[in-house]
Amino acid sequence: MSLLSWVGKVIGLRDGQFWSVYGGGDTWAGKPVNEVNSLQLSAWWRAVRLYADVVGALPLKFYEKSSNGDRKQIADHPIANLIGSDPNQEQTSQEFWSGISGGLAMLGNGYAEKRFVGKTLAALEPMPLDTRPDRCNNPDGDLEFRFNDRGKTEWLPRDKVFQVRGFTLGRADEGLSPLAAGRQGLSIALATEESAGKTFSQGMRASGFFTGPKLTPDQRTQFTKTFIDPILGNDASAHYGILENGFDFKQVNIAPKDAEMLLSRRFNVEEICRFMGVPPILVGHNAEGMTAWGTGVESIINMWLTLGLNSFLTSIERSINKRVLSPVERSSYFAEFERNALLRIDSQARAEFIAKMIQNAQMTPNEGRRTDNKLPMPGGDVLLVNSTLIPLTDAGRLTRSLPTPDAPTSPPAAK
Repeated sequence: MSLLSWVGKVIGLRDGQFWSVYGGGDTWAGKPVNEVNSLQLSAWWRAVRLYADVVGALPLKFYEKSSNGDRKQIADHPIANLIGSDPNQEQTSQEFWSGISGGLAMLGNGYAEKRFVGKTLAALEPMPLDTRPDRCNNPDGDLEFRFNDRGKTEWLPRDKVFQVRGFTLGRADEGLSPLAAGRQGLSIALATEESAGKTFSQGMRASGFFTGPKLTPDQRTQFTKTFIDPILGNDASAHYGILENGFDFKQVNIAPKDAEMLLSRRFNVEEICRFMGVPPILVGHNAEGMTAWGTGVESIINMWLTLGLNSFLTSIERSINKRVLSPVERSSYFAEFERNALLRIDSQARAEFIAKMIQNAQMTPNEGRRTDNKLPMPGGDVLLVNSTLIPLTDAGRLTRSLPTPDAPTSPPAAK
């Protein structure tokens, strides 16, 4: 259970489950980790948002299968409108799928309640982050989903919940949580950021003790007021003092340079990116000597699109096909993200892609124009092919017979 599941409940000192969740469990660095404080780490925030924003911005289309294996996009089907344009009364499709993807990226699962009008699926309403699958409530052991609604525990049967599961080990009712798996690394990152903040709050000055002769209480108070208080904090009125009668200062903390704090903070970013499967360059972090532009970075981004984002999109697509469509509809329809929309950010690659598709009869000129939101043109609905490629055996001869022009007539003889 997450912290959100305890909203509206009376919490006592004997509620060990709450305090375990509140503390984030035992961590090596001693810092609790939960859904709220983890987002204070910029790398974690950006990695979660990267999946949510990209998936939410991609067009999600609905297709009908044909007997010969072709596909046809369907826009007037109720499911097509539901998943691609209007999932519920409050959200746009971009907002809905961003929320589902954010939960999937952070907690390994995304949930939505299926609302029906009669037997027709009419809306997909997002469910709380504390939603959990459970088989204990049903006498037959059927899967149900438990969540907290205004302080009250509610249950929904399997057929009323749309679930997207992330990575699992074998048969499981829910995906593994990246937040739970990475809590040790996140705890270290939080502890590092806290240490950096405290160092700056003390004006980058070291902690330690003054050693000297024994002082009376009045002398100790006067010494603190004269030499210690003025040099504490960023707004300190003085940074230096004069010590008399043999006083000495003994430092007890490790200097940020000796603790390699900057190096630790860089490593924490890379550790978070490893857990999330995101190249560091995509969260604004690059290694020393590595430029943020060029073909190398483009290859890294393409690798993430292939090995990271593609499987993320496939998981959502297959969850829609299995848990939104009925068994009868699955044999005729399917949902799919338009991955080619990612090429819109690269005008050169997009132009080359459209040109090759037209030249190889995979797309008509008007279909190419529609991808760029341009109006069709007359005669642009035919498939074209580049005719410069011919079989080797036909090289040096015409591949078709051409009409022979008539021989010119002789001019009339002069009289």
